[in-house]
Amino acid sequence: MNPLADRPDIRARVYAAFWLLGLALGAAQTGYAAAQAGQPVWLNVALSVYAFLGAGIGYTAQANTPGYTGEHEA
Repeated sequence: MNPLADRPDIRARVYAAFWLLGLALGAAQTGYAAAQAGQPVWLNVALSVYAFLGAGIGYTAQANTPGYTGEHEA
């Protein structure tokens, strides 16, 4: 069971924090690229961890979507 399943208020904050973190990491990566500077190790690590955590965040969002059956309609 997902610990956020019964707490939509906390879930909304987690989604917002994840969105803001992604925005900040993307801005940092764009800034380094625009400056043609090498991307620092901390940014590589942060982007990798962010992508890894995205799977759990996506699963949580999908599991809490009303009417989701797991099947696609053609």
